[in-house]
Amino acid sequence: MKTLIWLVFAVLSAIWTGLVVLTLQLSDWLLATVASSQVPGTYANPVPWTPPAWAEPWADTAMLESLQSTVAWLTQLINQVLPAFGGLGTVVSVVGWVIWGMVMAAMLAVALALHWAASRRNARASAQGRLVE
Repeated sequence: MKTLIWLVFAVLSAIWTGLVVLTLQLSDWLLATVASSQVPGTYANPVPWTPPAWAEPWADTAMLESLQSTVAWLTQLINQVLPAFGGLGTVVSVVGWVIWGMVMAAMLAVALALHWAASRRNARASAQGRLVE
């Protein structure tokens, strides 16, 4: 029974470690990709747009220009913020490994508790003259 407990612990530990490694590598790649991307420049430098003749009564050109300038401002802001995502890889990695350690400690505690329970069961069985495997 004790061997089975530790075998299950080892298999679950290997699966958990592999999952964390793959997740952290994927997040690092994703953050690096986001950091190296840019919003297309066509949005940053808008061309004045006039609505079609049938839409002029409902579309205010001042509102359209304001909307275009807001989109241009947001585009420039996003292009300035995107490179900061490259530096988050280290933070995500540290947090990921801390969580990995906490889960491993919890799994180890469960395995130790089960090992202790199996030892007590074997001790009781041997005291009563029964053989427990």
